[in-house]
Amino acid sequence: MFKLGQKQKIYRIGNLQVGGQPGELPIVLIGNIFYKGMPEVSNHKKGIFKKEQVRQWIERAGNAAEKSGVPHVLDIMAMYPEAIVQYITFISEQDATPFLIDGANPETRTAALELVGELGLERQAVFNGITPKTSRKELSAIKESGVTAAVLMAFNDLDYSPEGRIKILKTSKDQPGLLKMATQAGITEILVDTIVFDVPSISYAAKAIKLIKAEVGLPAGCSPANATYAWKQALKDPIFNKSFASCNTSAHTVAQCWGADFLIYGPIKQAPNIIPACALTDAVITYYNMRRFGVKPLNKDNPLRRML
Repeated sequence: MFKLGQKQKIYRIGNLQVGGQPGELPIVLIGNIFYKGMPEVSNHKKGIFKKEQVRQWIERAGNAAEKSGVPHVLDIMAMYPEAIVQYITFISEQDATPFLIDGANPETRTAALELVGELGLERQAVFNGITPKTSRKELSAIKESGVTAAVLMAFNDLDYSPEGRIKILKTSKDQPGLLKMATQAGITEILVDTIVFDVPSISYAAKAIKLIKAEVGLPAGCSPANATYAWKQALKDPIFNKSFASCNTSAHTVAQCWGADFLIYGPIKQAPNIIPACALTDAVITYYNMRRFGVKPLNKDNPLRRML
């Protein structure tokens, strides 16, 4: 619950707005779909899945988002080019909501970019994501596709601190920064993922969100689910396993309180737990910043109006 001195960028991606001062826009929640281990997917190589069951999960998340005032976006995951083509084709037929392209390798991501260009979905797709190791060839593929939105993965293997995540955005004598790489790829709508490694590192990722917004004004967020699901697998005590949904939700709302504009919350099946909790947190933040700092919500259907 704070107001930043730096002017905050707000981007429109398809029918979605993201960014701004805490309290101006609702947080954007992003659910993984077609991930490895999703039981509705019978063949991850060819992209064969139970369409009706997957559609039901999308509708459940969409309904929760509509009722709460929190936007919901899908992160399309795939390990093979053939599969991601099937997935994107299916998702694009559902509605005009933006989606993330999240291929496990350059070949899969490139196939997705080519399809997006062919289908005219450039303004609906978000490339996830550009890393310090992204090749020039892949940056060229992004530019050729016409996609202008991307997630920058602020991973600094030489400095894991929150400040290190800011450094990796900027160009140094050793390597081009992520911002320069994004420009080379034709990216104009930038989302910064501050990277979560394990449960304790959620603190660093959350702090980095505030630092990045304070210094460069870009929309920032992270994926606490990267850590919480690994934590769940490591647990032996059934008591903690039974309380996973609440622990997982807590990890996400912690990052939200540090100014996160978006959160990638893991499997879409967690939507009924994550969406209401983050909507309530959003309402609290919006109310405080409106009353204390005069930050006016830009969306009339925000969680403060929908939830309270």
